[in-house]
Amino acid sequence: MRNTYTNEIAELHKWVENTDYQLGTGLSFLHTEVEVQVTCQRICFIANCIQEEYPFYASHLPVISQRLFSGNRLSGFTLNSAVFGELYIITQQLFSEPINIQCWTNIHPRIVQKSKDVFCDGHFDSAAEKAIKELETRLRELFQQLKPGAGVPTKIGDIVGALLGDNGVFHFCDTSTVSGKDQRRGVKLLFDGMFAAYRNPAAHANLPYTKREAVEQIMLTSQLMYILDRPCLL
Repeated sequence: MRNTYTNEIAELHKWVENTDYQLGTGLSFLHTEVEVQVTCQRICFIANCIQEEYPFYASHLPVISQRLFSGNRLSGFTLNSAVFGELYIITQQLFSEPINIQCWTNIHPRIVQKSKDVFCDGHFDSAAEKAIKELETRLRELFQQLKPGAGVPTKIGDIVGALLGDNGVFHFCDTSTVSGKDQRRGVKLLFDGMFAAYRNPAAHANLPYTKREAVEQIMLTSQLMYILDRPCLL
């Protein structure tokens, strides 16, 4: 549905822009029955797709579709300019932000770069997979940085162990205290669990994700990415 939604909002945006241009000429014109039917069906379809992200727009767009045109097939259909003005504003926002992207403001920039556009296109599973792949890339970079000259292990679990194990080289917290040791051990378990639960299965099959599942995985990946940004304590 999301791929279809992206296409439909693009088509509605195109129609709105063209209609706005025609209105700007000051000339009166009529709309065909087919144009009216397609436009109203498109508006209602979009409303159905955005119930979670934009509940007010979702409830108001069907009302707009009912009031947007007046007339009949014989005499032609005219446009309600006031209602069109509402549709214009709503369409501009939906076209620029097809999915509510507020959650991305706190996501790690590297994850945003790899996953945000894919997520906003509705490819939630791909967005989650790209996020965890970027986390793996960062781990490999950190290994090379802290162990120059050493060969980077093929298995990600070996990299996590070399960085975050009891004798690991990435010291992001004070392990001279009990709480510091607990934090380090807990963080390593998070990394191990993340790759065991998400990265390894995804390497063998395409995993379907709902929007909620993708957001949860992306946020956890972002949290772990920020941990890797901490300075290494000597």
